[in-house]
Formats: sequence, C-alpha cells, structure tokens
Amino acid sequence: IGYLRQFSIHTVDASSHLRENSNRRMSGSILHEISNAVKFEPYEPRVARKSMNTSTCVTTIGPEAREELVNYVGRIASTYRRVHFHNFEHASHVTMSANKLMKKVCARNWGSTTRKGDSKKKRDREGQVQAFFRTFGISSDPLAQFAVVFAALVHDADHLGVPNDQVIKENPTFAAKYDNKSVAEQNSICVAWEYLMEPQYTNLRNCMFSTEAEKLRFKQLLIHMIIATDIADRVRMQKEKKRWEKAFDTIGEWDTEWMGKTDEELAKIDVSFRATAVLEQLMLASDIAHTMQHWITYSKWNERLFKERMTAYIEGRAEADPRDGWYESEIGFFDFYIIPLAKRLKDCGVFGSAGDEYLGYALKNREEWTEKGREITKSYVLWGDEQLERASEKSEYS
Repeated sequence: IGYLRQFSIHTVDASSHLRENSNRRMSGSILHEISNAVKFEPYEPRVARKSMNTSTCVTTIGPEAREELVNYVGRIASTYRRVHFHNFEHASHVTMSANKLMKKVCARNWGSTTRKGDSKKKRDREGQVQAFFRTFGISSDPLAQFAVVFAALVHDADHLGVPNDQVIKENPTFAAKYDNKSVAEQNSICVAWEYLMEPQYTNLRNCMFSTEAEKLRFKQLLIHMIIATDIADRVRMQKEKKRWEKAFDTIGEWDTEWMGKTDEELAKIDVSFRATAVLEQLMLASDIAHTMQHWITYSKWNERLFKERMTAYIEGRAEADPRDGWYESEIGFFDFYIIPLAKRLKDCGVFGSAGDEYLGYALKNREEWTEKGREITKSYVLWGDEQLERASEKSEYS
C-alpha cells in the first residue's frame, strides 16, 4: 500500500456503469461488469522509470490506515468457515503464492541488447521499455499488483465448503441473486467489497485509491481475477482458453511490435488484453498452487480437499462419493488442467524461473501421484469409511 501511495500514475477512465455503481451494495450479479480486458495504461517513461527502482517509492502507511488494514484482514478471516479445504489457511496459502508470482514478474532482469559504449541513459531506457512490454505493463502498475494479493486474500470469503452446483440446490433464492453462475465467487467479491466500502475503512481506502477511477479499476481487476477461479464453469473456461490463445498464439512476434520504437510510438501500443489474461492465469495458478509446489504441500492439500468433499457427502450435501475414482480423477486433473496451466505460465514468459518451477513440480507431482496415489487414496477411503460409520452411529442414537 505504501508503494501505491508514492507511485504517481495516470488514472484510467472507467465505463459509466461502473462509475455509477462503485459504492453501492453489491447485492446482485456482477458478471456484467466483466469486460474483454481491464484497461492498462500505455507506456509512459516517467512511470516506467519509477518502477525500475521501487525502493524509492515505498513509504509506511499511517497508523490509522494500518489499524484499519489489520481490522479488515481480521474481518475477512472471520468469513472463512471451519471446513477442511476452503478455509483461511487456504486463503493465506493462495495469497503467498500469488505474491511470489507477482514478485517474479516485478523482479525480472531482462538483460540488454545495447552495445558496448552506449550511454547509461540509453541502457536505462532500454531496461525500462523491456520491463514494461515483457510484463505487458504489469511491472509498472502497483494498483494491479496490489489487486492480485487482495484478490487472493478474499477469493473464497464466506465459502460454504461445497461446489456451486450444490449451493444452487441448497439455496436457490440466494443463488438466483447471482444468476446461478459463479455463485460462490460472486458472493466472495460482494462480501469483500461491501466490507471495504464501510465508513470505518476510509483511511485504508484513501491509501489504496487516489481517485474514483482507480477505485473503479481496482474493482474491475478484483472481479476479473476472482471469477477466473471458477474452474467448474466449463463454458466460461472454454471462453478463457480462447482468449488466452488469441492473446498469446503470436507471442513470438511480440518483440517486433515494440523494439526499436520511439516513446511516442510505444505509447500507442495497448497491452490491456494480454495483461488481463496474465493476471487471470496468475490467480488460477495461485488458487491451485499446491499442485505445482513440493510433493508435501500437494499431498497436504489434496487430502484436505478429499476430506471436505467426503464431509459434504456424509452430510447429504453432495451426490458424488469422492471415494469412487479419486485416484483416477487426480491424474485427469493433472493432464487436462494443471499441466496445461503450468505450460501457459511458462510460455507467456512473464514469470521467469517460476514458470519452469511450476511446470517442473506439476510434472513431478503427477508422476509421484501415479506411483503412490493408489495407496494414498486407500488411506483417504479408510478415513471416509470411519467418518461415515460414526455419522451413522450418531444418527441411530439421535
């Protein structure tokens, strides 16, 4: 937040329907606020120059804003229920993973194509241009960087411990408010935004947003990234896949679009579409980061997800019994979702060594699960059998 306060950037115009609704209670569907891309500012030398030396841009926020921030995080933490997987520990893990990826974006050393004898000014300018265009403006955008961490923190707020299709069955009136689409994700956004707009967080908001346009843009970023985590919506996921392909199928030609151009020419290049796609994929990867991290981390969260699904099944809140086919479904998840996602992170070139690291862990975890997963699943099933038996005994006594 201190970085935001000292980083002077041009504000981005927001669409009229967002401007009118920025402060209202978000009590209905917000899917209409998703656009083709969130607007990112074009290249501007002064901003790019500042982004290359963030140490001069950081300041400590005031005590009032800091107290409000601590209080806000506590409020958000209290909305997470005591379920096995979608709890505040998961939110914390996703936040740390998102922050790590964002640091990789902002800390890249892009090298240099300048020749020996070139002036320091020329070398510095080239570094600024490369950092901007090879991260599609994200490295020069502190509001977007903060939005990533904020979105990770709140992305599962008020989660009920069951998938969206079950939420729709259990509470059709509640789900209808969100048009029966991405219900949990929309609800998390609404809860987080309504809290943030309360009068008690005025100082915090003043640190986060210098203008109304910045607040509206932050809200757009939040919506885009959190809705992107609804991987159960196959129609939306197919659209996201096509958007990614459109953004990055010609990434090999990207350098030719900006290298060797003047500042005036660079300012005409729009990075918004690619930047938005990258942030959405970053949030997706962070939400399931355990699958692309060390085996111990993957095993821990995989077991917790099974227990959450099994608990829902025992309580009559799920039709599918997770004991059936868990081993095979994990392999399918690796093959058709996790590994392709890790490849996208690597191929877009924004995340540096993290792209190789995430793909490497995904492949290793897939291999290790193939080898050990059957025995591990047996232990999961045994736990499920025990829980089901206890629930049956409790039901008999009552």
